[in-house]
Amino acid sequence: MRKRRDHAAYMVAHDMVNHLAAIIGNCELLIEKTERGTEYARRLFVIRDIAQTAVKELAEHQRQLQAEMRMNRKAG
Repeated sequence: MRKRRDHAAYMVAHDMVNHLAAIIGNCELLIEKTERGTEYARRLFVIRDIAQTAVKELAEHQRQLQAEMRMNRKAG
C-alpha cells in the first residue's frame, strides 16, 4: 500500500513540474515581448519566480520519495 502511495505522490510531483515548466516557459516568452518596468511585466516576473520556487520544492520532494522507495525496495 505504501509503495503505491509513494509512487503516486512521485508521479503527481512529476506532472506538476511539467505543468510548472510550461508556465515558466510562457512567462519567459511574454516577458521578452513586454515593456520592462510595467505592472504587467512585474506580475509576469512574480508568476515565473513563484513557479520556479515550486519546481525546486517539488524536485526536493521527488528526491526524498525516490530515496524512500529505494529503501523500501531494499528492505523487501
